[in-house]
Amino acid sequence: MKKDVLVFDFDGTIADTFQAILHISNRLSKQFKYKMLDPDEAEFLKDKTLKETIDHLRVPILQLPAILFKARNELHKEIESVQPINGLKEILIQLKAFGFEMGIISSNSRKNVRRFLKSNNLDLFDFISTSSKLWGKNRCIKKTLKMNSINNQDVVYIGDEIRDIVAAKKAGVRVAAVTWGYNSSKALKEQSPDYVVNNPRELIDLFVDALIPA
Repeated sequence: MKKDVLVFDFDGTIADTFQAILHISNRLSKQFKYKMLDPDEAEFLKDKTLKETIDHLRVPILQLPAILFKARNELHKEIESVQPINGLKEILIQLKAFGFEMGIISSNSRKNVRRFLKSNNLDLFDFISTSSKLWGKNRCIKKTLKMNSINNQDVVYIGDEIRDIVAAKKAGVRVAAVTWGYNSSKALKEQSPDYVVNNPRELIDLFVDALIPA
């Protein structure tokens, strides 16, 4: 059986950036005049889409590109202290050892992704693609697959947000939703992903065990 090409989102899927992003967002809220977010409220918003979250915080849409640019630069200062999702590093190493082609497609910056991977000894990925836009990741997926001569039928996109599921479906690739990131399990399941993954070990069950003849 042919191995799937595993393409990962970054924030919330590989890197546990939630607390860092929360603190950065609150620091920037005064400068850009939007609502601060407390931890309990952040949990409530895990059931919401990204647009609903932005509306809830009353983020000025015209300022959004500037906010994202500033936030990525602020995260770059802290990225070496960000840890991988608990238990995921060992699983990624195993997947690579089994010969899976793996990539990252993210709306974070390339320099943040690369610095994180280097500081955590996770130089395991065959390609990394990034986009500065929060929406339209489906176009980035299609472009990346074309550049790497990968058939979309061979790909599983692995992400933690509602928008990851939407983008993967638009790009014509299967999608595995992981429940340890920015959106809740309930919100993810409502989008009907191909697979739901509740802990990193299940990635081995899903992709490696499927290669072993019954």
